[in-house]
Amino acid sequence: MLRSLYFRLNSLSNLVSKCLVYLIIVMVVACTATVFLQVVNRYIVVKISDYSFSFTDELSRWLMILICYCTIGICVREGSMAQVDLIYKYLGPKGRMFLYLLTRVLMAIVLYIGIYYGIRIMNARAFMSSSMLDIPGRILYSPPVIGSMLMAYEWLTELVGVLSGELVPFAAGRARGFPEHEEPAESVEDELPQA
Repeated sequence: MLRSLYFRLNSLSNLVSKCLVYLIIVMVVACTATVFLQVVNRYIVVKISDYSFSFTDELSRWLMILICYCTIGICVREGSMAQVDLIYKYLGPKGRMFLYLLTRVLMAIVLYIGIYYGIRIMNARAFMSSSMLDIPGRILYSPPVIGSMLMAYEWLTELVGVLSGELVPFAAGRARGFPEHEEPAESVEDELPQA
């Protein structure tokens, strides 16, 4: 039962990750364009006219924040979050599983806090709007909630995969594989053919 649930969760994760990659590419291009437009505005347009592109600063800031929170789920999926394996490499299989479950419980607490208080802040700022683009407060304060929800989904998918035996604790990113690229070899020995 857990295996079939994992495969269903993972297939949806593949689809969401592919969509996020394209969305992030669009946002990076838009952010780059707005920053470039702001530079052109400050050094060229303002000197020859009185017109100013004042929205570009706010838009680029908001896009950078949104890009960061949209990539968090992909980082959790790939296992590319920063981690220290000083303790992990000295533990046996049961110790590794205990450490994995402990870190996942702590991660669940952080995600709950992020989602719960993120929604509360979104609701408290519902009647606000940004100064230049007039973005509603709920949308303006939604990136932390979006990022936490993406992380929570990947957390659940990985946890079900580990509990079903399909994934290895702390190495799930390599086994799940990201749809769009290959992980580089970690050392020279990994690149050499086995004899």
